[in-house]
Amino acid sequence: MTTNASPQSQTSQPGTKCPSVRALMIAFGLLVVGNLWVRQAELITLSCQVSMSVPPIPALMGLIFLLAVRPVLARISRRWRLSRQEIITIYVFLAMGIALSSGGALRQMVPNFVALQYFAGPENGWDAFRQFIPSWIAPTDDEVIRGFFEASESGVPWGAWALPVGSWALFVVLLFTGLHFMAELFVDHWTERERLSFALNEIPLMLTDAAGDRGLPALWKDPVMWIGFGLATLHNGLNILHAFNPGVPALGLSYDVGALFQDRPLSAVQPLIAWWRPEVLGFGYMMPLEIVTSALFAYGLLLSEAVGAVAMGYDIPRFPHFEPQAGGCFIAMGLIITWTARDHIARTFRERPGVLWGLLVGVAGTTAWWWAAGMSPVTVLLFFGLVFVFALSYSRLRCEAGVPLQWAFPVTEQYRIPMAFFGSKAFHTNHSFQNLTLMSVAWFIPRGYLSGLGAYQFEGLELAEQSKVSRDVMRTTLFLAVVLGTLISFVVQLSAYYQFGANFLEGGSHSGGMRVSSATYAFKMLARYSRSHEAPNTSESIAVVWGLLATLSLTFLRHQFLSFPIHPLGFVLGTVRGYRTWAALLLAAIVKALALRIGGVGLYRRLIPGALGVVLGHFVMAGGIWSIVGAFGGEAFRAYQVWFG
Repeated sequence: MTTNASPQSQTSQPGTKCPSVRALMIAFGLLVVGNLWVRQAELITLSCQVSMSVPPIPALMGLIFLLAVRPVLARISRRWRLSRQEIITIYVFLAMGIALSSGGALRQMVPNFVALQYFAGPENGWDAFRQFIPSWIAPTDDEVIRGFFEASESGVPWGAWALPVGSWALFVVLLFTGLHFMAELFVDHWTERERLSFALNEIPLMLTDAAGDRGLPALWKDPVMWIGFGLATLHNGLNILHAFNPGVPALGLSYDVGALFQDRPLSAVQPLIAWWRPEVLGFGYMMPLEIVTSALFAYGLLLSEAVGAVAMGYDIPRFPHFEPQAGGCFIAMGLIITWTARDHIARTFRERPGVLWGLLVGVAGTTAWWWAAGMSPVTVLLFFGLVFVFALSYSRLRCEAGVPLQWAFPVTEQYRIPMAFFGSKAFHTNHSFQNLTLMSVAWFIPRGYLSGLGAYQFEGLELAEQSKVSRDVMRTTLFLAVVLGTLISFVVQLSAYYQFGANFLEGGSHSGGMRVSSATYAFKMLARYSRSHEAPNTSESIAVVWGLLATLSLTFLRHQFLSFPIHPLGFVLGTVRGYRTWAALLLAAIVKALALRIGGVGLYRRLIPGALGVVLGHFVMAGGIWSIVGAFGGEAFRAYQVWFG
């Protein structure tokens, strides 16, 4: 460990299991500030989704803030100087805690508790399902629920919310206990045996890396980094100016390439949007080239499937079913990951039984929670089996490929795959709709990415290893971030809902914003099932099987033929999120190929700081500075909105 901080400030002293008190105090204060930032920018003004980026913008800006004030504090008193280990633990705490408050996590969750009760009426028949929602997971008082959606002058009725908030907080803690010990089970195998890159950790590592903790980190002094930073800043700056004056030339956020293909069958590729994603470009440059080209191949294959179906006269809804295909890919990935690490898993369970018990507590506790709520045991096992498998596969995608996208997973497929194979009638248990009602309440899990936040557990443990923070300290940091992040998120969200009304937040106008619309969609499906059950969906089931078999086959071929060109992980990436990433990945592949051809590996490595600079410039300019301007500057400053995730 290289640091000039006093011994009291160290977060990795022998025998220490907790971060330093001052690190926790700073982390907690920045977490509160970050949640208030999220509240203003996302819930109230909808100017920028700062919590959906990877890492969350408030966490990155908190890291930069600490690095900026660190020399000032050191001049005042040597005892006030934060060590690198403390800054890293604060960053991990913020990344985990802020991500929990985001639109795909706890903010996706809360409206699902009460949307059915509020929107129930004679015209939709939802009142028949209220009896199936236990009183300990949602308020029962109609006035309390009305205030949630329409605002209330008396503020949050905490007495009515205490039990539901406590119950859901317990569920979140149990879920993340399972996710954390899943990370403990696999992370050593991934780092020591498989040598995964954990590219997303390069941001905090390189920003805090300075020999002997003296002076500026090397990245901050690298002109190549500032060139990349400047390019991203210029891109966003021109877009901002264009929003105020359309005469200013700018790339914008996207371009519809599909407009070039108007005639059938090529029109089947529409919409084909080229999204300009600087963060994907930057991290795409650092991805193995074979993963990038395989992702492009996979997305091209999806487009070919769509064109081929139209050419043969087929008109199949949702075809080519890229989400079900991606669901099959994720199931296959989970099986492959587990099988490959089977010896390591057995050894870990023998040598570290605490990991086994922690995993059992998390998984069994999560499933028991929903069983107690009224979900049938078979449904719980099937549903949460997919939840944990998808979380493992998404974490692998993040840790190996460095995908900076929180939505890079098969959205809603943990719910849709069982429906596709068995139909809705299979979940109509004991002639009661309680099971289906609870599945609708749980819609926020497959529709959002709460379980995908388990990737921060993997990255936090690897980051601890790289920065010489003890694993006990990092484990405590992650658990405190989950507990405190959950509670603060509930407080901040409920205060906003009861002040402004959920009907008017997140872009809503009298009928709710994006998360409310998502919740009501789940209950509309429930009402449809009550009138006429949905039969198994053969085409979607075939798509799931195809994705599974394709991923297994590609993995087998890669093991048999080392020069086989298609990388299974790239195939999965292109299938699950190719429509959002293909343009940036294509540009990254071109730049990387040119760098390797012109200057070899040396030039490629020399440009890595520039790639990180592109990411940092985009996050700081669009996510940091401009999101604050948009959140507090009025409607005129919201014409240019950047969406992360």
